[in-house]
Amino acid sequence: MNRVIVFAALLITIKAMASAGAPEMKSENGYIEPFRMFDNVYYVGDKWVSSYAVETPSGLVIIDTLDFPYSRWIPINLEKLALNDKKVTHIIVTHGHSDHVGGAEFLQSLYGAKVIMSKKAFRLSKEQALKSEGKSRFSPPVVESFAEDRSNMLVGDTEFKFYITPGHTEGDMSIDFRVKDKGKLYRAFVVGGHSVNLQNPGLAQQFVDSMDRIESLALQGTPVSVNLSNHPHKNNLFENLEESVKEGSSKPFISKEEFFMFIEQQRDLAKAKNINNYSKK
Repeated sequence: MNRVIVFAALLITIKAMASAGAPEMKSENGYIEPFRMFDNVYYVGDKWVSSYAVETPSGLVIIDTLDFPYSRWIPINLEKLALNDKKVTHIIVTHGHSDHVGGAEFLQSLYGAKVIMSKKAFRLSKEQALKSEGKSRFSPPVVESFAEDRSNMLVGDTEFKFYITPGHTEGDMSIDFRVKDKGKLYRAFVVGGHSVNLQNPGLAQQFVDSMDRIESLALQGTPVSVNLSNHPHKNNLFENLEESVKEGSSKPFISKEEFFMFIEQQRDLAKAKNINNYSKK
């Protein structure tokens, strides 16, 4: 009985901490109602930046954390999805820009979760934190050990594989894991960084190389068929949601062709932008 009381008190505390200072949840601020994509994956992000909650028997894994203070919406969204009684055990950050790492320290302090990111992403997160100000001010998370290329992590029954795929930033980290739809497994991929960084010529070529590598990795074994983009407009997330609601299934989120088309578009855009950038010099 005491454990139940303590747990209930903890949930109330988490809700209070999340709600305090949270931006108003309206469309003009970028808020969108959270929704379930697969048996084990939920969207808890906003209109502009993605955040996913992956459910495992051992707890929840949050992928990317939005800009602060919009990250305060994530615990509220988890409650709306009836996931607030699940322990958040891990937070995975794809790269060090504030719209992906801004809420990591807040969520970490709220749940006591471990943060997983690359060393270069952590370095960038510290730089971004120093530049943050006002209501958007955030602190970098505590990272006990850094993800390395081809490292992995098992949480419950779900294995997450990590690949360092620089180009958007130096520390972009892509994520490879399985999602479940009505008991059937599909291979999902989160590309660590979208859009080439033209401010650094070295990164521009690395971006193209990373897209080539991701394409090769995605074809090995069971091909990737789920594109969990870290920005919703990159994978037509909300258009697919509308189709999913109409069909009453997750099929619109599953498309091998759309994933590889996305990689091809990213690579072609990077090449074109790089050529145009050099022609102006």
